[in-house]
Amino acid sequence: MASYPFTDYYLVTSRRGQHPERWSWEIRRKSKPLGIKITGDGYQSDSAAQFAGRRAMNEFLANLVKEERRK
Repeated sequence: MASYPFTDYYLVTSRRGQHPERWSWEIRRKSKPLGIKITGDGYQSDSAAQFAGRRAMNEFLANLVKEERRK
């Protein structure tokens, strides 16, 4: 997977809103912007957002590998 190294992607969580607090996650790429936002929101804690974000990133990267193999 030369053109898409796993270490190029990372997860960010952030708090949105005040009452009640809600947390969100976003997958980003270090080398250049993704071109689309891959996000999830509405989580009650940072740890819940991190858990869901990691799951989404694993799925995203698995699909990226499949797409790379098709080429």
